[in-house]
Amino acid sequence: MKQKSKIKGTGRGKRREWMLAAGLIVYLIMFILRIPLVRMIGDKGLGFFSAGMEIFAVASAVFCYGVSKAVAILVKYRAKREMFKSARKVYRNALFVTLLACVLMALFLFFFSEFIAETLLLEYMSYLSIAAVAPAVLLSGILGVMRGYLQGMGAMTPTVHSRLLEKLIMFVVCLLLATTLSAYGKKVAALLRNTEYAAAYGAMGAAMGVSIACGFGLAYLLLIRLIYAGTFKQQLENDTAKYVESSGQISSLFLSTGLPYILCALLYNMNYLAEQRIFNYAMNKQEKGSLRVAHWGIYYGKYSVVVGIAAIICTLAAVYGMPKIAQMYDKQEYGEVKYRIGNIVHNLAVLTIPFAVWTAMLAKPIVGMLFTGDQNTAVKLLQTGSCIIVFFPFAYFFMSLLQRMRKIKIVIMGGLAAFISHLIFLLVLISVTKLGIQAVVLGLLVFWAAVCVIGFIGVMRYTQFVPEWIRTFGITVISAGVSGLAGMLLSKAMLSWAGNIITFFVCFLICAVIYLVLMILLKGIREDELEDMPGGRVLAALAEKMHLL
Repeated sequence: MKQKSKIKGTGRGKRREWMLAAGLIVYLIMFILRIPLVRMIGDKGLGFFSAGMEIFAVASAVFCYGVSKAVAILVKYRAKREMFKSARKVYRNALFVTLLACVLMALFLFFFSEFIAETLLLEYMSYLSIAAVAPAVLLSGILGVMRGYLQGMGAMTPTVHSRLLEKLIMFVVCLLLATTLSAYGKKVAALLRNTEYAAAYGAMGAAMGVSIACGFGLAYLLLIRLIYAGTFKQQLENDTAKYVESSGQISSLFLSTGLPYILCALLYNMNYLAEQRIFNYAMNKQEKGSLRVAHWGIYYGKYSVVVGIAAIICTLAAVYGMPKIAQMYDKQEYGEVKYRIGNIVHNLAVLTIPFAVWTAMLAKPIVGMLFTGDQNTAVKLLQTGSCIIVFFPFAYFFMSLLQRMRKIKIVIMGGLAAFISHLIFLLVLISVTKLGIQAVVLGLLVFWAAVCVIGFIGVMRYTQFVPEWIRTFGITVISAGVSGLAGMLLSKAMLSWAGNIITFFVCFLICAVIYLVLMILLKGIREDELEDMPGGRVLAALAEKMHLL
């Protein structure tokens, strides 16, 4: 048995891992939000809400990731060299440029929401949610610059807390306002004799919750900024730099540093908006406009929720050790780099493949347990596209690692190639077939599969890593397939009399036991690897009592 290398993590590495995990937890909260939201405003409501929410998601990615990353890099470089006046100048210049862009964008969204909804997205009733997120877009720019500045100055933990606080407030306020405005929308719908107004107003309420939550997030960061004001003032007084960089130099550095990260944010977050436009156009051409918004709501509020939650839970397994791998790569400790990459790849395969199989096989009780409304379409989508649960975590790991290894060109070009190829695939598929929303799922699958393959090739090229194909993937696929088949047969036998909840938990438990037994018997997982996994020590103890280890 290969002995595991024990290297104690530094405090800085732990903080970086926590920041990565917090980013994933933020996405997890947003997926979970859609479960009660779809019950309140329905499939159509989620369809209308998705337009505003995804516009905010793209803006938030650009500002809270791209801009924030650039500000943090530039400020950190100067703070380390005690160039605190230049660091403050970076903050002020970035805030001015970002604020100008955000104000223009927010005004455009608010005053041209009907044009955006009707002409660009082909979903007129979405204009209410688009207008409601305009303030959130403005606030996200300010939040991005402030978080970047605080991170660059060393106050990393408060910025993470601000993101979590913002999303928790968003969770509560979105649901409250969605319920309130949905009730008002029903009155409007009765007056105007158009039932879609109830869903549209519910979507607007949820979108308003997003803007309010961003306001709370900004207030929290302003409080942190006030707490650190004395420290920052003292640092400015102790500035030892011989000169302060000019505004022109700072602006040029800000744009050149931020552009790669902004491109990454756009390429990896524009999928939903582009796909919605293509899908709506195709459905109108096929004279299925009446199904359009409801099917998109099922895709966005049911399918994406289930695969998103499962994928993010699995992705959390890739967070641990990623900063350490990048540090070892910089130190040219390539043997340890390959070993640690191999461990993470194996752990991801062991988690993601069975999750994908079980999600497809147990799609009916899962959907019945979580959602109301049209369940059959959601079940078909899960059975079609559960493989994203495998591709997303691997893509996230490989591309994040390449970025930390300063190979961002591959991340950008890979994202661009995947984005273009998946749009072409979707256009062709949805035009020549009657698959409808299933074509969108297959298109998204192509995107994440392409990103995964490109990232894998990049990591192999720069680290010379080669996985254990048979043990990591072959045995795992066989074990997951057998356990999934057993779960499906048991689900069909139980569902009619046991109900969705009992059926799911019983079948999930049986699948997990069969899978674990097969993985141990077929040598797909070793005892030391099992102990490294979440809950692995308990599983190892059970396996020993069953005489499997």
